[in-house]
Amino acid sequence: MKSKRWFTLLELLIVMAILGILFVMLLRTYNRISTMVFRVQQEKEVSQEMLQISQIIQNFSDRNTIDYPKYYEQWSGGLVDTQWITDVLYLSWQDGEISFFTTGDCVEPATEYTLTGAWSGCSLYMTSQNKTIELINPKKIVISKAIFKIIPFASQQQYLDSDSLCQEWNYLHCLNSPGFRMIFKAYSVNYWTQFATHVVVPFQQFF
Repeated sequence: MKSKRWFTLLELLIVMAILGILFVMLLRTYNRISTMVFRVQQEKEVSQEMLQISQIIQNFSDRNTIDYPKYYEQWSGGLVDTQWITDVLYLSWQDGEISFFTTGDCVEPATEYTLTGAWSGCSLYMTSQNKTIELINPKKIVISKAIFKIIPFASQQQYLDSDSLCQEWNYLHCLNSPGFRMIFKAYSVNYWTQFATHVVVPFQQFF
């Protein structure tokens, strides 16, 4: 009668070690896949929000033009004094007086994210008819401080000599309305808490 052969302790330890290695490899693969899927989802949400911002700004810029008197109220030389760069975009015409601006815990769009503490980011707002509307979903993205680079259609001297360009009584100037660039960076809301899967997308578009 043959005696039964049992596994020795060493053999059991070897089997457990092999299973442990396989489990670790499987877990690492799962984590990589889940991280990739999560990041793709974050990129999709950021891209969708940026597309929405682009469409909103485009719709209003198609119906309106730069409100130069607003800038003359703040600086004697208007946009010439700021080299055509502003952090508030003033438009007016068909929709009345409109402004676009960012506010909150903003960082400059040209500055890489190097903060050492929690950062809540800022959001984009529109003011129209004494109402302020947030244009992005703060649960999906935050943005850096937005700046606007005005591209004038008249000479610098014309702006210095007149604060009534593109007014109703000066309609011919508005047939060739000025354009502007909007520049900012969009961040996923988990940028600080989940740095490994954060998403940051630069935005620069001409309207």
